[in-house]
Amino acid sequence: MIKYGLLTVVLIVVAGCGSFPSTQGMEREQIIQLADQYYQSDEWSQASFLYTELMFRYPGDMETDMFLYRSGMVDRNQKLWADAEFYFYRVVNEFPRGVWADDAQFALAETMWMQRRDYRRDQTQVIRASEEIARFVETYPGSPLMDSAGELSMKINDYLAMRALFVGRFYIRRHETDAALLYLRDALDSYGETTCRGAVFVAMGDLYRSINNNYSAETYYNRALETCELTASEEEEAMRGLQELE
Repeated sequence: MIKYGLLTVVLIVVAGCGSFPSTQGMEREQIIQLADQYYQSDEWSQASFLYTELMFRYPGDMETDMFLYRSGMVDRNQKLWADAEFYFYRVVNEFPRGVWADDAQFALAETMWMQRRDYRRDQTQVIRASEEIARFVETYPGSPLMDSAGELSMKINDYLAMRALFVGRFYIRRHETDAALLYLRDALDSYGETTCRGAVFVAMGDLYRSINNNYSAETYYNRALETCELTASEEEEAMRGLQELE
């Protein structure tokens, strides 16, 4: 009871400071409408305050999953990543059959994707995004967000393939053939059709040429040239590789 009493005092004091809207004398529907107005206007702090107050005032409310989802989106827009994920996980875990469950699951994957770093650095968040989008596809096959999920999945796979290509090239330069082949095969086989597929073929050609397997090298250079849209530098590299084989 002391904890709730302190929270009430905090809400009143903050509201009285002018930074946040006062809800004194307002009914539930009025607060929801006001929260929605702030949310639609991208006034995140005010919206967050109101959704928090709704959950405090009306524990167990029939729209708690919506309050949680909106709170997650508000925090995400303020780059409060951990808080956003916390709210989305609550929706997914506490309201798995609710109308906001698929939105929250997709938002989880999207939020992790938004935290990605350069593909040459740690990819923990991208891997987490991949796991969460796979869970979305498996759990909510009829969701209207399925097309968006497919697009996000392609972006994630493209990113991870580029990471595998980068590491594969790293090992090629160090003449560690087995490790290079492992990562390049991963880039080809694990992520479907990606924008870097042609670059992977060229790298495979380089790898096989470095160990004097000319037949395999020529095969991969030709696959890059004949089946992929290459950049000018990639096409030049493949042609140079073929010339050196001759």
